[in-house]
Amino acid sequence: MKKEKKIKINYITYINKHYIPSTQTIKKWILVSLLKDILSQVNIIFVGDQRMRTLNKKYLNNDYATNVLTFPNHDKNSSCGDIILCPIIINQEAKKFGLSSNLRWAHMIIHSMLHLQGYTHEATKNRLNMEKLEVKLLADMNYGNPYVRS
Repeated sequence: MKKEKKIKINYITYINKHYIPSTQTIKKWILVSLLKDILSQVNIIFVGDQRMRTLNKKYLNNDYATNVLTFPNHDKNSSCGDIILCPIIINQEAKKFGLSSNLRWAHMIIHSMLHLQGYTHEATKNRLNMEKLEVKLLADMNYGNPYVRS
């Protein structure tokens, strides 16, 4: 019998004017991308572009708003992480890239979940492996390839 994946998910919203997928949909994407049995909890945090810019500047020294930031928090008692999402930017990118909103959102959640599980994309080989895994997980849910632009 296949072991059921379990993870505690907290949702924290600082904005409410922009499209955000349902918590059930986000949970589905999280569970699909839970590949390693190392995460016990994830905080999904929705922020505006000004707060995202401030966080990106503070933690990565990038002075612009970005679509998502991911912060793992692994201690000896548990493994959790924060995924901070900027709906304004994610929804703009979906339009800009000609993607459905849910494909863009699913990609951001899956990408972030992989980061929380130790995947990186700094080196080309790691980036290609991570992208291949993202495309596979998205395809398993009948989404297209987010790296192919129409």
